[in-house]
Amino acid sequence: MKSKNLVVQSCEELTKLINTSEINAMTENASSTLIQIFTSVADSNWVKNVENILYKKFPNAVIVGASTGGEIAHGELYTNSTIISLTFFEQTLLKAFIYEIKDNNEASLGKELIDTIETSCKNIAGILMLTTPSTMNTSDFLAGFSSSVCTYPVFGGGAGDYGYILKSLIFYEYQYLSKGVAAVVLMSDKLEIQTHTCLGWEPLSKKMTVTEVDGLWVKKIDDKPAFSIYQKYLDIQDDENFFLNVLEFPMMLMRDDEMYARIPQAVGKDNSLLFPGGLKEGEIVIIGYGNPKIIIDRAKEAHKLMENFNPESIFLYSCSNRRFLLQGEVNNETKPFENIAPTAGFYTHGEIHKKHAKINLLNATLVSVGMKEFDLIKTEQLNKDTQLIDNQQEDPLNSNHSRIVSRLMNFIKVVTAELEGAKKEAIHLAETDYLTQVYNRIKANEILENITKQCEQFGGQFSIILLDVDLFKIVNDTFGHNVGDMVLVNIVSVIKKYVRSTDVLARWGGEEFLLAMPNTELEDAIIVAERIRKAIEKTAFPQVIHQTCSLGVASYEKGQDVKDVIERADNALYSAKRNGRNLVVSF
Repeated sequence: MKSKNLVVQSCEELTKLINTSEINAMTENASSTLIQIFTSVADSNWVKNVENILYKKFPNAVIVGASTGGEIAHGELYTNSTIISLTFFEQTLLKAFIYEIKDNNEASLGKELIDTIETSCKNIAGILMLTTPSTMNTSDFLAGFSSSVCTYPVFGGGAGDYGYILKSLIFYEYQYLSKGVAAVVLMSDKLEIQTHTCLGWEPLSKKMTVTEVDGLWVKKIDDKPAFSIYQKYLDIQDDENFFLNVLEFPMMLMRDDEMYARIPQAVGKDNSLLFPGGLKEGEIVIIGYGNPKIIIDRAKEAHKLMENFNPESIFLYSCSNRRFLLQGEVNNETKPFENIAPTAGFYTHGEIHKKHAKINLLNATLVSVGMKEFDLIKTEQLNKDTQLIDNQQEDPLNSNHSRIVSRLMNFIKVVTAELEGAKKEAIHLAETDYLTQVYNRIKANEILENITKQCEQFGGQFSIILLDVDLFKIVNDTFGHNVGDMVLVNIVSVIKKYVRSTDVLARWGGEEFLLAMPNTELEDAIIVAERIRKAIEKTAFPQVIHQTCSLGVASYEKGQDVKDVIERADNALYSAKRNGRNLVVSF
């Protein structure tokens, strides 16, 4: 297996570069040739001219490619150029497919493609895939493709452009699609492929919930228009620069125990956001921001893993927002791969990677792919050569941008954590009775309203117990308010012994408590109330020694307002008081 990566600006230059003795020698023992074209020009006429030259030189080659948000050759970023990546396999065969997406049939086409591949191809070592995420639901396609449990790597990227997503293109064998998928199957029992992913984005905002989704459009987050989140926190406007401004701030989420990033690409008329990677209702999301130091550190881990693998060729599929964030330091994460093996690729609008049995469309990620078909002698030589990488001394004056931004990110992260902690504490104080540490009346009313709505909507039952401490004024007047407070705290401790996790206990007034019991009929609530009454009666309280309470019980009846239920429980409580106290009465 041999590789050569070319950077071209014109057809004349390409013709000259491929007609050299070096490339002629590479073709001598090749069983197949894979040519990938990564171009900044999303124009079929340009690509066709390039293909004509390549097919004339390599008539049996498989030629595929995509428009890009930046090109990678020799491990470095190139712009406004076309990269020709030539890979000559000695023991691998290739078969390519291209599908146009029509009628929103992504999932069914994904299943059709994998069925076709596994029927017509043998000894599959891996699949390279190119898609157009801005014009199709790539996640649905990959879900259909994942219907067959494949054991081989699947990798690739989404075509794009230089930021505005006005035009994207994938192509194979003179077919040019702005909405489709191209796949190259690599078949061999000698080819080894290893893939790695790097993210490096960190949480920046508070946690939020996706509350309404329509296909790829997220309509609401925390029940607010999705776009308003970016407008409020980042002052990003819905204008021609929206995508460029939002690139650094993807939505982060945990799915299948893995952290993912999702970059919005457009704003809808209803202030919804288009996420080509897809989000689901109920998922917890956080606005993220790339920490340059962590990004480079994660890339170093990938460098080391790839170095240990010793590939003969490396392909990189890196999200455009990594290029946007790292700016002049972007080569710090890609250039070291070239020290291991010839490296080429492109900056994508979505990265494809298979982990375990699932094939995912990623965002904000670098996917590195190493391939090799070589013997032990070359392996030993590569081990000696690549050891030089570890001995290179880092420039202490380099990466100043990364260091400054990383420290700023750490500051924001700590402040955000402090604010989140303060917010939780404020919520706790607003909802909780300071003395007894159970819910206060305001929170109890809110919960009771929700319980009532659920019963109205889905059917069901709930009961309320109101408890009042008997002759509590005498306790305060005789022993003082401190002792009175301790009595209330101890009574709450007794009540909690009879409270289920689904029940709600609140301090309803000075010495009055409310216990709401979902899915509980009146008879069962009376039993619980009687147990609480007897337990308090038998409890020895410090200084006061003996204390009793009166309880009123009522149950929700369909169509009733929660205020009616509380009023009946309150009337039952006062009936218990009038009839001698230390009683349970139900209405």
